[in-house]
Amino acid sequence: IKSYSLNGTSRNYKPFLYGIDNASIFGGNFSLTPLQEGTEYIDEFELSSYSDSKTYFELITQYDRTFKKKHALGGLVVLYRSEALNTSGNDYLATLPYRNQGVSGRATYAYDSRYFSELNFGYNGSERFAEDHRYGFFPSAGAGWIVSNEKFFEGLSDKINLLKLKYTFGFVGRDNISDASNRFFYLSDVNLADWGRGYSFGSDFSNAYPGYIVNTYANPLVSWEVAKKTNYGVELGLYDMFTLQLDYFTEQRTKIYMQREYLPETMGSTSEVWGNIGEAASHGIDASLDFNYVFSPKLWMSSRANFTYATNEVVQNGEPNYAYAHMSRIGNPINQMYGYVAERLFVDVEEALNSPQQFGTVGSDYGAGDIKYVDINEDGVIDESDIVPIGFPEVPEIVYGFGVSSGYKAFDLSIFLQGSANQSFFIQPESIAPFVNERNALEVIAENHWSEDNPDPYAFWPKLSTLPSDNNQKPSTWWLRNGSFVRLKTIEIGYTLPEGLIQKKYISSVRIYFSGMNLLTFSEFDLWDPEMAGNGLGYPTQKVYNFGIHLNF
Repeated sequence: IKSYSLNGTSRNYKPFLYGIDNASIFGGNFSLTPLQEGTEYIDEFELSSYSDSKTYFELITQYDRTFKKKHALGGLVVLYRSEALNTSGNDYLATLPYRNQGVSGRATYAYDSRYFSELNFGYNGSERFAEDHRYGFFPSAGAGWIVSNEKFFEGLSDKINLLKLKYTFGFVGRDNISDASNRFFYLSDVNLADWGRGYSFGSDFSNAYPGYIVNTYANPLVSWEVAKKTNYGVELGLYDMFTLQLDYFTEQRTKIYMQREYLPETMGSTSEVWGNIGEAASHGIDASLDFNYVFSPKLWMSSRANFTYATNEVVQNGEPNYAYAHMSRIGNPINQMYGYVAERLFVDVEEALNSPQQFGTVGSDYGAGDIKYVDINEDGVIDESDIVPIGFPEVPEIVYGFGVSSGYKAFDLSIFLQGSANQSFFIQPESIAPFVNERNALEVIAENHWSEDNPDPYAFWPKLSTLPSDNNQKPSTWWLRNGSFVRLKTIEIGYTLPEGLIQKKYISSVRIYFSGMNLLTFSEFDLWDPEMAGNGLGYPTQKVYNFGIHLNF
């Protein structure tokens, strides 16, 4: 049990304030004019208080035993209950205690250090759901086989020192599916004094009454978000030098809590309607390779490389049957980039007049030197129905890294590189637009923009303007960039002085070193650091250089 409380007292008084009237800079006569009537005592007094408490109860019972040196049994059961109370909430719901409880368990069996199995379960309850959907049962299981411990494998042990196969399958539940403002999904929030929806009557309409509005609709069917996960893995050790770990994983997420965005207005709803309607699927691989070897007393090396590829797709999101297939999000990655397809810049006003209308009126909102978009559905108008998936997802699908540490005699070297791929981002034109809000122009804009002297239809920047251009700030292929990069994240080079140069009486060793961070970045995008994504005016990633001496006394 933990309790916390805070009490504060604030005392203030109002001072007398005066101003100088008819003052002379040569020291002449002057008079004081009252500016504020004060008090000679404390006239403002305010108290504040805050307190909360947390209670956590846990009961654990555990069993472990090995029979006949080959059969290893294990078991664990955990019963828990948690409660948090905030007495200083803004409303009555916030002052109610937050409660969760459940029971979980694990059973394991291993035979002769070769075969392994494990069963797990969780039966969890959350206060956020209605009584009939409050508890969720989430089991999982796993199995492993160390093939290299089998007798038939002994002939290969000098080459393959480890071979392990593993498999896991299970369900995971999640109750934290929305922000704290929507705490109890099964309760509605109704404002009975909404004057915006009120009414008046009488001969002079002097009798006025407020209406009501539903801020949150009750949904007693909302329950746990569930993820079904599987993992296939292998661990391989070669020549006592290399260790490879490779996993293939899948995940099916169902009952994702999301907004029903496509309800007809005839329903008369006054706020958003949410429910467990979403589904998504993902899969990928995760691999790492380690190398450790001492070649001689003078030369050693240790390194690791890792690689992760993960992709996903929307299976269900409650969307309607669109008139055009390209408008559907189903089948695309969750973080897919969407936008318009930009053809080039308009050559002149005549071309703009003879092209499909774009968001506004030609000549006032766009014209020569502005971005020309492709009419995807060929309906003669550029609008939201022409938005299509473009580029890679905003979150990289591939993340990798490589690090190596080595030493030869008195020298040592450590290097770490990191990178990502299959990632896109939009340059944010509203963040770097020159002249808008008295902003200066980036060099790339100053040197490569459309103008009457440089009517390049493929210039980096459309025509210059002191006002934001809605036409040119749309998310599109014009601003889409590849966010893939490789970075030399850290490097360190050191040299340890020979013992003959050191006074052993005072110092045991001396090492001189140089280290650096973010020294090199390789990327198709070169306007600014690709990790800054779309806004080039943000604070850049710093390059750091260090020179130092390390002494051991």
